[in-house]
Amino acid sequence: MIANDSEAAGSRGTTGHLSRLLVLGANGPTGRELVRQALDRGHEVHALTRHPDAFPIRHDRLHVLAGDATDRAVIDDAVLRTDAVICTIGTKFTRHEVDVYSTSAHLLITAMAKYDRRRLIVVTSFGVAPSQHRRGPVQKGSYVLARRTFARTVYDDMARMESYVSTSDLDWTIVRPPGLTNTPGEGYATQETEINGAFCARPDLALMLLDQLTDDQYLQKIVAVTTPGLAVSALQMFKEEVLKR
Repeated sequence: MIANDSEAAGSRGTTGHLSRLLVLGANGPTGRELVRQALDRGHEVHALTRHPDAFPIRHDRLHVLAGDATDRAVIDDAVLRTDAVICTIGTKFTRHEVDVYSTSAHLLITAMAKYDRRRLIVVTSFGVAPSQHRRGPVQKGSYVLARRTFARTVYDDMARMESYVSTSDLDWTIVRPPGLTNTPGEGYATQETEINGAFCARPDLALMLLDQLTDDQYLQKIVAVTTPGLAVSALQMFKEEVLKR
């Protein structure tokens, strides 16, 4: 599936009117792009961040929530205010243990069940299961290396997040992008579980995430997304994805 706008991507079905949107990881590069596009679409956006003073976006329909996504009370209050949740939480690769993905997912699932909220969309990565990817040996090898070494703890926690979400009875979608870049969007392609393509522009990822609010094609499924034909230098990819700049 390839989409260049919301009408094209959202034509297969609907998950209902979900106008109040909670964004976790809102102050990251993907989260900020998602918030901008959501406001452009007319959503009321609740953006959760640990650093509200540093959040650069202002809007009448934007509510910046201060708090940590691993705090039960914070998540409980945020979910109560909203209709649907998109989680774009991210962290730098590290050799230390990571639990932000799985902990936030567990708290979201609990709070959404409590308040009868159904739609949950979470972003993980191609790197969670690199052995499944139909790609060249160099690209596949780089994901396998990252999965086993410097990114192991991050990908392990993403896998725990996927396990929590996929075994819930919510209307969930797990989205696996490849390397993310800040280049302009060119239209995205999606396919269940895996897809060829080494990169995804963040504007395309944000567009795809918002399209899922009005498209039931990937309800309770894992979907991979890329920007077809996008070429990025190794140095740019290292800065944007590994260093998270």
